[in-house]
Amino acid sequence: MDLSREFTQEIDGGPIHFKVSYDPQTHVFKVVEDNKPHYTLTFNPTTREWTTIDGPEPSIPVDQLAHLVQKSFGVFV
Repeated sequence: MDLSREFTQEIDGGPIHFKVSYDPQTHVFKVVEDNKPHYTLTFNPTTREWTTIDGPEPSIPVDQLAHLVQKSFGVFV
């Protein structure tokens, strides 16, 4: 089972390339933007909120990033 996805999003007139890997042990997504240091995207099922931790802020709003990640995996929560 492939738990990694790649996609590109146009942001402020330029493309940003995302590499996303799902970790089934911790249920988080590790995100790399344009081969720069990564951060972790997490979902809190109690509050139903997406947040990022362990790195720089994403180039796009967290909610937009979460939507793109869910779309790329074909699963929405």
